[in-house]
Amino acid sequence: MLYLTIKGDLSSNIEKVTPHDLETEPAEFTFDVVCTSCREAHDSPIMINSFERHEMPGSRGEASFLMKCKFCGKDCSINLEHFEDSLYNEPNINKDKRKKHGLNKLNDNVAVILQLDCRGCDVTKFYFNNNLIFDVQLTSGKIMECQFDQGENEWYDYDEDSGEEVSITSFEYEFVKGK
Repeated sequence: MLYLTIKGDLSSNIEKVTPHDLETEPAEFTFDVVCTSCREAHDSPIMINSFERHEMPGSRGEASFLMKCKFCGKDCSINLEHFEDSLYNEPNINKDKRKKHGLNKLNDNVAVILQLDCRGCDVTKFYFNNNLIFDVQLTSGKIMECQFDQGENEWYDYDEDSGEEVSITSFEYEFVKGK
């Protein structure tokens, strides 16, 4: 199982950062994938949302994403599930859940936002700045939207109500293997 983690330095007036992912407005998670059979990379990034389901041919199961490798013809699938809901300014993690999935060595300042069950392909890159919106909940309860510009890992805004700057810096992702 592969897990997508995010981390960043949140300004003190931010309580948590959550991917904006509703059934009416699904988040499109964008990845680069490579076939595990022939090691050929897919020619363009793929987009997956957690609400879409596709019937797997020759199986009773469903997957979030299906493709056939153009080079070797192997079937590839990815099941995408949410794992932890948010990146918190103060550590707020479920240590038992992480331990059960082999993620107990992760730092408390890291959020495991997605669980990816990849069959026949490997995910090699995540694009957090392609069409992905994050909800930023401030300590005042106000919610702001954040979207990172292409190639940027920082976001700055201004909260008119409190008269304070709001920021996320050093935002990054990492894939982690677990159970």
